[in-house]
Amino acid sequence: MKSITQLALANNKANKNRSILVTISIVLTTMLLMVIATWGNGMVKFQKANAAETYGTYYGRFNNVNGKQLKEMNRRSEFTDIGKMSYVGEVENQLKMYLYCTDKTTRELSNMDLSITEGNYPKAIDEIAAQPRFFKSLGYSDVQIGDQITLNYRQDNASKYAPETFTVCGFLRENELQKNNYTAYVSEDYYENLVPEEKRLYRVSFRLSEEVAINMDTGEEVIKELGKKVGVPEKRVSVNTMYLIWALDPGTETIVGCAGIAVIVILFSVIVIYNIFQVGITQKIQEYGKLKALGMTKKQLKQVIQREGMSLALIGVPIGLVFGYIVSFISFYSLFYGEMGTQRLQEGAELIKISLFSFPMLLIVIVLSFATVWVALKKPMKIVASVSTIEAIRYQESSTSKRGNRIGKELPNVKSLMLANLSQNRKRTVTTILTMGLSCVLFVVVANLVGNMDEEYEARRYVEHGKFKIELDYRMNDKAYPENNLDHILLKNPLSDSVLEKIREIDGVKNVKTRKIFIMDVKGHGPMTVSVLDQEEIRALEKETHEGSLNYKKAVKDHAIFYGSSYFLRENGFEIGQKLDVTLPNKKAWNTTVQGATGPVADTDWLMSEDTFQELDLEGELNGYVYVDCKEKDLRQVETAIGELFEKAEHIEISTYQDALKNMTFAVQFMKYVAYAFLFIIGLIGFMNLMNTMITNVITRRQEFGVLQAIGMTNKQLNQMLQREGLLFTIGTILVSVVFGLPLGYAFFCYGKEKAVMGLHVYHFPVLEIILMFVVIIILQLTLSFILSRNIKKDSLVERIRYQG
Repeated sequence: MKSITQLALANNKANKNRSILVTISIVLTTMLLMVIATWGNGMVKFQKANAAETYGTYYGRFNNVNGKQLKEMNRRSEFTDIGKMSYVGEVENQLKMYLYCTDKTTRELSNMDLSITEGNYPKAIDEIAAQPRFFKSLGYSDVQIGDQITLNYRQDNASKYAPETFTVCGFLRENELQKNNYTAYVSEDYYENLVPEEKRLYRVSFRLSEEVAINMDTGEEVIKELGKKVGVPEKRVSVNTMYLIWALDPGTETIVGCAGIAVIVILFSVIVIYNIFQVGITQKIQEYGKLKALGMTKKQLKQVIQREGMSLALIGVPIGLVFGYIVSFISFYSLFYGEMGTQRLQEGAELIKISLFSFPMLLIVIVLSFATVWVALKKPMKIVASVSTIEAIRYQESSTSKRGNRIGKELPNVKSLMLANLSQNRKRTVTTILTMGLSCVLFVVVANLVGNMDEEYEARRYVEHGKFKIELDYRMNDKAYPENNLDHILLKNPLSDSVLEKIREIDGVKNVKTRKIFIMDVKGHGPMTVSVLDQEEIRALEKETHEGSLNYKKAVKDHAIFYGSSYFLRENGFEIGQKLDVTLPNKKAWNTTVQGATGPVADTDWLMSEDTFQELDLEGELNGYVYVDCKEKDLRQVETAIGELFEKAEHIEISTYQDALKNMTFAVQFMKYVAYAFLFIIGLIGFMNLMNTMITNVITRRQEFGVLQAIGMTNKQLNQMLQREGLLFTIGTILVSVVFGLPLGYAFFCYGKEKAVMGLHVYHFPVLEIILMFVVIIILQLTLSFILSRNIKKDSLVERIRYQG
């Protein structure tokens, strides 16, 4: 008598189709678990190795810290590696140019030394370091280390610009994302010589000692509490969140989140592998009954099933490990050391290479893969062990119904034969549909999330309309140069109606949209800016996360206004429904109500409806923002013309939609890449279940098909029956995915939008993704039906009738 292991191997060999499908499912499961484990471990190792390079090593920052607060920080043992940075002044130029000083500790904590391309940061009292473009914008096109340059700068809005001479000691790396904003650095000695000790203010970066109990979940709370202890209010506290996430041990939520993905994969795989194995068990129930009759015990029968599955796992798991690691290696390195690496190299950082291989992760994946197969085998083992010998020997799956006899029809047709078969295997049919449906539900949910993560919507937060945004660059309280203040600029507005006409005349410009701006004095709060939005713009904001009401008609009726950011509403002393006493630019008094607050941060303090603005009857050309649109082919031409038009204009800042879009694209595409790759493998595992069900149907009914064709069924009718059976699975899968996937997907979208997940602003039904899913499922099903039909017809009619399974 054969041993149990030999019997199990013989069964696998006899059931080649089942064995192949189970092995493929195990390979895909192991591959996906390997990818998840390798990517998860790789990201942790990558971020830990490069967190300092990428985010700096400081835990947090306190802004506007005075000497007393700094002394308190130095006195407390919780703080270590305290670094100082101070604002020195503003340089006179059309571009935004500022002077700062830093100490060595700040530069180390923030990786600022990576920005030096030549020379060094200032040490002597008269030294300066900056980007080459900084010097070029001041008229020094070929400056060298050791050259002297003169610039005009001032300390604050109350001071006049005054000339100062510095010696160039270093060059900083150019930053393509900051074309109109430059920072130069002078020495600490210069700042301390310039500003009295009692008036010095610092931006303080720091690390915390090992005695402080802190992780990524408690980081913000701990740092804010420490801020209170040294007298720094919450609004002047910033936390280096990304560094805390990767440099410290993750909290419970992070661990649960990472494990959750693996659990979903395991549960899904258990269902699929169980269903495939279950079908095979059902078809061979007579054989197991005979083995029991010959004296095999329940334990031995269980061992047969277990060894059948585990022997297939011994083949599938190693293959899955190899392919999983190869996929992980290629995808991980191409992303993190390809596109991301190139970006970081441009910023001066060189990413530290890590090894993705982890023996503990390998062991975990092996254990999980074998455990998945073992769990999937539990029920088939129980079924085989519990069936009685007589029932097993008499069992004929295809010839019995629930009532014990197959219900026939006098004149069966293709439809009735299909329905009869599926009804006799109802449990298998339902399980297959639910398993395929689950993978499609996951797809629909993710499509509702990443499909709505549109980089264009995110970019539109910065350039709301058209391709170019031209806006006034103004101050609110420049005492030394009041001509820089908004109220003065509007008197001789560089965005006057005559200038707008010149913009419209530029070849290629197809639309010019404006937004007005003015200053109102709010009692108890002082001068504040207001921008005027039309009905369409406010309706767009109404779709965003907001507080209160952004209803346009209600605002017009109640003479109400909206605060520019719900996040800072109460922090700045306002409430929804609050009455405000306002003095307008024409000195008239006006009473209004705070009706709502927008979710994103607006460019101005307040927003007002266009109809309300018209009622105020304010005079002057109050254009504060101009949005210019053109065709893609005319972009460069229009950009050049706009640049020439405003080349000598003061108080003007120009932004492009293309730059904003470029900045958003990488992060969104990365999330889509990871999500759809995950779903692709999940879908393959689910499709294995459909293949198994349809292949088993064909194999076990080969004799039935032969008899039917012997009495007149044509090949065309056989093809139709198999295709209709497959279509029934497809329709069931689609229904499950739509009925459950769409509500869940929308719920996840709403949750993500509430949590301000990037790109989730306006919900769009993922039509393209869902249609693509339907098309792929139908094509796969029709292809499988066609292949199975051809396979059946390879055998002669006599061979099919004689087939005994």
